[in-house]
Amino acid sequence: RGDPRDVATLAHELGHAVHGMMAADQSVLSFHSTLPLAETASVFGEQLLADFLLSKERNTAVRQQLLVSQLDDLYATVLRQAFFTQFEMQAHRMIGEGATTTDLCGAYLTDLRKQFGKHAAVADDFQWEWLAIPHFYHTPFYCYAYSFGTLLALALHRRYTQEGRTFVPRYLGLLTAGGSESPATVLTAMGINIRSAAFWQSGFDTIADMVDTLESTIP
Repeated sequence: RGDPRDVATLAHELGHAVHGMMAADQSVLSFHSTLPLAETASVFGEQLLADFLLSKERNTAVRQQLLVSQLDDLYATVLRQAFFTQFEMQAHRMIGEGATTTDLCGAYLTDLRKQFGKHAAVADDFQWEWLAIPHFYHTPFYCYAYSFGTLLALALHRRYTQEGRTFVPRYLGLLTAGGSESPATVLTAMGINIRSAAFWQSGFDTIADMVDTLESTIP
């Protein structure tokens, strides 16, 4: 339809395409990026699109819509996936100790209510939601990669906004590497220490900036 969601999806998928094209000289065994880096180019592309749209848009309601959509997506790909991973680890421990399906449902509902605190009521029916999450079955312990990859892309985007064109060759080097090196090695070559809390905090700072921008549009 050409609405903002469609355009964002296109930017996301084109990011994957660019990543693949940049890694084309890698072998068939090292072409695909490692799981933690698989969403880097796609999320980075979405952020570039958001920058462009917000720089051009003057209608307050449309700006709010763009920001809310971004923040909704970030909740789904950062916080929600982190809670999925925590639950998955907990569930495996519980099953090893003889837990029943009812026990797992209770643990999941407790985690879900912790996410929303006092701000939203979570119905008991949501205790069954974990049964409908396919990653738990066909790709166990996959969900962390969404949190890792999204925060990484946000932190890299923040570097880009601060450093400008000097950042570009290093970013392209990350894409060119494909899956030939570990994430730590690829990012170290960019001058980034993924064990640094400050680096990851910069990803959260980007989210905080979005919230501040959204709040500034509300009288």
